[in-house]
Amino acid sequence: MAKKLEFRRLPAAPSPDELLTRAFRRASRAADALRAKRKPITIAKLREAERIRVMSQTIRKTLTKLVTATPSLSNLPPFYKELVAALVNVDDVRKSLGAIDGTAKIIRRLEREHIRRLRAVSSLDGTSAIRRQAYGRISSTVRRASDHLAILREAEGKLADIPSVFIEMSTIVIAGYPNVGKTMLLRRLTGSEPKIAPYPFTTKGLNLGYFERGYKRYQIIDTPGLLDRPLEERNPVERQAIAALRHLADVVVFMLDPSGTCGYDFERQLHLLEDIRKTFSNVIVVINKTDLLDEQRVREVQELCKDAIFISAATGQGIPELEKIKI
Repeated sequence: MAKKLEFRRLPAAPSPDELLTRAFRRASRAADALRAKRKPITIAKLREAERIRVMSQTIRKTLTKLVTATPSLSNLPPFYKELVAALVNVDDVRKSLGAIDGTAKIIRRLEREHIRRLRAVSSLDGTSAIRRQAYGRISSTVRRASDHLAILREAEGKLADIPSVFIEMSTIVIAGYPNVGKTMLLRRLTGSEPKIAPYPFTTKGLNLGYFERGYKRYQIIDTPGLLDRPLEERNPVERQAIAALRHLADVVVFMLDPSGTCGYDFERQLHLLEDIRKTFSNVIVVINKTDLLDEQRVREVQELCKDAIFISAATGQGIPELEKIKI
């Protein structure tokens, strides 16, 4: 069975205020729950030490989880590595993770320092003063990490919708201008409605479909809004997204519509085909909507696209021939 590759999501990074509020609340509850029949000064030391300890632990646990639960951005498979690099500044994320780890260690040191100081205090006011000092220094340390938390929070939001794919499954990428019949072909090949997965490079979404022929299963990826623009009109993120798909695609089925019903000039479609061939090595050209073409138009297109497969995704014409193509 093909292995499904899933990008492990980054944990959500709280703001300093959210983190501190949570830590203060837990510290207060822990101190209130402490019961002991001892001298007032001893009880005060225990309660203030518990406040400091629980506050510190709450913050450190959250910060440490941010670091340990974040997948290594250096060791990602090529497909995800390019997607991640297109969305976030990987160096900034790494630096922020290092800073967050350092913040957790500083807080641990402050916790130990102030609990140690509590042991030498001889007055009730002194115990509360040390706890306030610990709270203040720990809070300042957390707030100094505000920018790093913001970087991680922004990265988590951008990477949340990276799709899950099968990396060992034979994969077809369907490309072409809008309205040339890509989704209809996907439906025709899969026999069902394609799964629409969120995709960080286009608001239209990523179409994922699967079908079986004999004993083999295929994955189909249709990227509307991404592969249907000439190279010079694409931004750097789109270009990297296409490069990332190159790591998955065994073949690209490039669809052309010479009927004029898609709303795009056939010459422009051919220009996009040239661009796609610069990125993908194995491109199959498919002429769609042949049921709308007269004999003269078919001959004209055959002259321009000698190796193309002529189909009609609407009627099923030519689909068996297309399915025979080896991937």
